Amino acid sequence: MKYFLPILFIFFAPIVGLTPTESLQILVDGNNRYVTNKLLFADHSSDKRLALIGGQKPFGIILSCSDSRVIPEIVFDQSAGNLFVVRIAGNVAGSVELESIEFAAKVFESSIIVVLGHESCGAVRAVLNNKAKDIPAIAALIKPALRKGDNLESAIKQNVVSTVASLKNNADLKKLLDEKKLDIVGGYYKIKTGKIEIL
Repeated sequence: MKYFLPILFIFFAPIVGLTPTESLQILVDGNNRYVTNKLLFADHSSDKRLALIGGQKPFGIILSCSDSRVIPEIVFDQSAGNLFVVRIAGNVAGSVELESIEFAAKVFESSIIVVLGHESCGAVRAVLNNKAKDIPAIAALIKPALRKGDNLESAIKQNVVSTVASLKNNADLKKLLDEKKLDIVGGYYKIKTGKIEIL
């Protein structure tokens, strides 16, 4: 049993006290494992669930699109308890999403925020093609980021960059950024390959 304990610690213990750079590297490494089919956290057993019953301490916050093909815990190869995920079509941050992000950054002291856009985003495509009447609140947050003549990929990336800039200007998050306790970056998930490009 004594030889099994270190393995249990690696898989069940929360990842705490990381710098923003260390947190980002864990996510990049996890995505590389996902792309190469070398997953560490594919097992979502009851043991892992029970290990988190006392609380959570996610090291990363992911603002992701709701697209069913983009599941942050899977594409970053992370166990339950490691990521605080906020999902909304178009990966934008309205007031409700922002409150969730602020909460995680302040209460859980998560040290990295990734705004994760993805290839073929339907919400951005709808805004780009002036067919977003079914998502007016989301479209209102996406539209200012788009530039005349953008193709879909550049529009998706620009939407991510704009959301990152907006989060960096948030007073509560800016304080953590200035103290070097937090970093905010953008990512672009390629559905065909599974690779995440850090923007």
